[in-house]
Amino acid sequence: MLIQKNPLTMLGTISRCWLFVYKTPISDAKRFLPPQLEPVQYNNYSFWNVVVCQVKNMRPQLCLLPMGITYWHVAYRVYVRVRPRENENIEGLYFLRSDCNNSLISMVGNLLTDFNFHTAKVSVHENDQSINISIASQGSNDQAIINKVEQPLLLADSVFNSLDEASQFLKYKPNGISIQRDGLANITHIVRDEQAWQSKLVYVERAQWAYFKDKNVSFEICYEVEPIAYQWNRAKIYKCESF
Repeated sequence: MLIQKNPLTMLGTISRCWLFVYKTPISDAKRFLPPQLEPVQYNNYSFWNVVVCQVKNMRPQLCLLPMGITYWHVAYRVYVRVRPRENENIEGLYFLRSDCNNSLISMVGNLLTDFNFHTAKVSVHENDQSINISIASQGSNDQAIINKVEQPLLLADSVFNSLDEASQFLKYKPNGISIQRDGLANITHIVRDEQAWQSKLVYVERAQWAYFKDKNVSFEICYEVEPIAYQWNRAKIYKCESF
């Protein structure tokens, strides 16, 4: 019997958040996607999104308690679109792996979602000069350093013409997309106040992700996102066409 993933509407606040975006050749991105998904493309490249965020008070919408679980979540996602039958294409993020520092979230997350959770140690240390992020999971040690003094730069090999162009295009659509074993699309539509979404580009001094060791990726930009309330709606199921 197939159990629907993302069966509950969840509430929480993203209190700290950084989004590291990497480009990859379209053919490389397609290797990780089921046939029902197509990578979002720009100038013949597709894009990965690595999020490092602290989720505060994650809880079911119907929970009577005002407090929930607070934890750090690191996830590796590809920008994708799906083609539902008799509907317009839907864009969002396809999760390949998640790390979090709460074993309960990992266990329940793997039962109720397709986000592929692993329990990890996540630490974030900040001073006037920098933000240091460390993730330790299954023998790997990842690290990212954000320099708070330097201004973000458009890299010479960027596929974009300006930082503003990159920032506008790479702001992801708020949908979590997965494909069930029966080929149906399971889509979690996220509700957030788009007018309250505030972000800025930051200078990444260093970023090392073990998950990318065998993948052809190159850094593009990194956003720092201000705190914002999220509602992860109960997933909707769509019949979809293959690309």
